[in-house]
Amino acid sequence: MDHAKDFDRRLKRLLDISGTAPEELARRLDVAVPVVNRWLHGLTAPDVYQFQAIAQLFGIPYAWFLDGGDGFPSAEALAARLGLTERTVECLMKLADERDENESVLDAVDLALQAVIAVAGAVWEDLDRYADRAVRQAFGWKGAAE
Repeated sequence: MDHAKDFDRRLKRLLDISGTAPEELARRLDVAVPVVNRWLHGLTAPDVYQFQAIAQLFGIPYAWFLDGGDGFPSAEALAARLGLTERTVECLMKLADERDENESVLDAVDLALQAVIAVAGAVWEDLDRYADRAVRQAFGWKGAAE
C-alpha cells in the first residue's frame, strides 16, 4: 500500500472540506509551503510528528491516515469538530467530491457569503450610529456625530 498516496488524497479532502488553504496548513504546522505541496502531490509524506499534528489540527484519528481503508470520518464527527451542522458537512463533502463539476456553484457560494458579510457589516454600522444618536438624544448631548 502506498501511504503517501493515501495521505495525499485524504489531506486534499480535509483541506477542501475545511476550507483550509495549503499556506494556512503550512503556517499552523510551522513548515514551508513547498513541503505541504509535496504532500498534496503525493511526492512525500509527513513524518510521524507532522502526521500527529495534522490529525490533531483536524480532529481526525491519527490511524485514519494510515489504515488503508476508504473510510472518512463521519459527517457527525466532522460537524462537531468544525462547529457546523451535520447536513452542512454532508453538502460540503459532496461538493468537494465533485469539485470540478461544481466549481461554479462553489464560486457562487463564495460570492454569496462575501455579500452576506458585507451586509452584516453595514447593518452593524447603522445600528451603532442609531444607538449613538439615541443615547445623545436621551441625554440631550449634541455633537459632531449627529
